[in-house]
Amino acid sequence: MKHLVALALAAGLLAACRPTDLAAAIATPTPFSPEINVGCESCTPAPDGPWIGRRVIVQSASLSLAVDDPVRVLAQIEAAVAEMGGVVVSSSTWVSPGSPTSASLSARMPPEALIKLRRLATGLAIQVQSDNVYSQDATQDYLRLRQRLEELTRAETDLEQIITGGADRQAARSLLIAWQMVAQERASIGSQLADYDGRAGLASFDLSLNGAGPMLMIE
Repeated sequence: MKHLVALALAAGLLAACRPTDLAAAIATPTPFSPEINVGCESCTPAPDGPWIGRRVIVQSASLSLAVDDPVRVLAQIEAAVAEMGGVVVSSSTWVSPGSPTSASLSARMPPEALIKLRRLATGLAIQVQSDNVYSQDATQDYLRLRQRLEELTRAETDLEQIITGGADRQAARSLLIAWQMVAQERASIGSQLADYDGRAGLASFDLSLNGAGPMLMIE
C-alpha cells in the first residue's frame, strides 16, 4: 500500500512539473495579475516575496554612426560609459590601408543612463545611419517563473522527506527520478530568472562607428 501511495504521489508531482506551453503562458495572465485579480475571489493569492510589485523592464539600444574619427569617438564613448556607471563588455577598432577606419562597442548601462548615452553618441556623429531602441515588459513572465520556482522548491522538499522517510527501495527509485526532474527544472528556472535580473538591471547598448572614406589626392 505504501508503495502505491508513493508512486501516486510521484506521478502527481511529475504532472505538476510539466512545462507550460510558452505561447499560452505568455498570452494568459497569471492568477495574481492586476488585470484579473480585481473581484476574483477564487484566484490563487500572490505568493509573498520581495519581487512582488516589481516591474521587470528589459531595455536595449543600438546605433550605427558615421564619424570623422572612430578611434577618438570610441574613446569618448568608453569614458562616458564608465562615468555613467556602466561597463564596456567589448570594443574593437579596424584599420586597413586604403579603407575607412571603423570601430564597435558593446556595453551594459543603468537603464536611466541609456537615453543620455544615446544623445551623447549621436551628438558626435556626422550622420546617424541607424538608431534602434527596444523595450520589453517582462514582468508577467518573471512573476510566473518566480511562482513556479516556489512550487518546485516545495515539491523538491516534499520528495526529499518521502525518500528519506522510509519508502521501499522500488518506490524510492521512482521518487528519486521525480526529485531529479524537479531539481533540473528548478535549476533551469533559476538561470532564467538570473538572466532577467541581469538584463533588467543593466540595459544593452551596441554602437558601430564608421569613418569617412579615403580622401582622393588631386595633382
